[in-house]
Amino acid sequence: MIPSARRMIFSLLLLASPLVHATQFDNITLGIEIIRAHFQGAGLVPDLLANFTPTALLTATYTGGGVVTPGQLLSKSRTQTAPNLTVTPANMTTLLNEKYTLVMVDAWAPGYTDPRGQICHWIVNGVTVQDHSVLTRGRVEVEQYRGPTPPSGSGPHRYVILLYAQQFPTVPPPQGFPIQNSNPGFCHLADYVKTSNIGPLIAGTYFTVEEGVATFTPSPTYPVATSTLLPSGSSGLPASQSTAGIIAQHSGAFSSSSNYLTILLTPFLWLLAL
Repeated sequence: MIPSARRMIFSLLLLASPLVHATQFDNITLGIEIIRAHFQGAGLVPDLLANFTPTALLTATYTGGGVVTPGQLLSKSRTQTAPNLTVTPANMTTLLNEKYTLVMVDAWAPGYTDPRGQICHWIVNGVTVQDHSVLTRGRVEVEQYRGPTPPSGSGPHRYVILLYAQQFPTVPPPQGFPIQNSNPGFCHLADYVKTSNIGPLIAGTYFTVEEGVATFTPSPTYPVATSTLLPSGSSGLPASQSTAGIIAQHSGAFSSSSNYLTILLTPFLWLLAL
């Protein structure tokens, strides 16, 4: 190949890479904003959390279905085994090489609180991230996973999965843990986070499970209009795309974009080798 053609193809390669990644991370940022808005609309802020400013997109996948979208109603039977989780940072320079604590609690139905706190369904310390997959096997399970079992007639329970960045390599469980022999196992999330000195909350998602017909009227929740979250002039997805499509697209988003880029550039690299 003549040198000028080589230079032209090399220039195209340099231009293509940042465009693909910029679009990918614009969309991840939008996905994070959607999750944040859902936490507000569902009353999880301030019912469960004083504030929620995630810096990464957390997605959960249960066996027998696709990626769980924020607030999605799932059957009790589908959620009895632990989900697969992936996390993707908003900033492409962020390295997910720390240790994390994973927490899942039942935040009750909107408008209902219990003085005993929330029901703890899962706590794992020392979680790591590999290729954006959250790895819990072999880590310190403070509370083993227990699937949702909301009482019949108690409304749509909000099951919240949260990922905290640990400040220290190990997190000694506070007094009273583990509580897995207690059914249900009550805990105060805010007290656990403070006592354990875990670290900042970086990502979260939630789903709902309901058994029977509610015998009370849950507090209203507010839908999220995706179009209001898309910045003007953004290079991300069209404002008309559904929340489900945006969140589902980013399960393993970083690796997907890398694969896409590899496929796109392979023919050019082959020509360079001639």
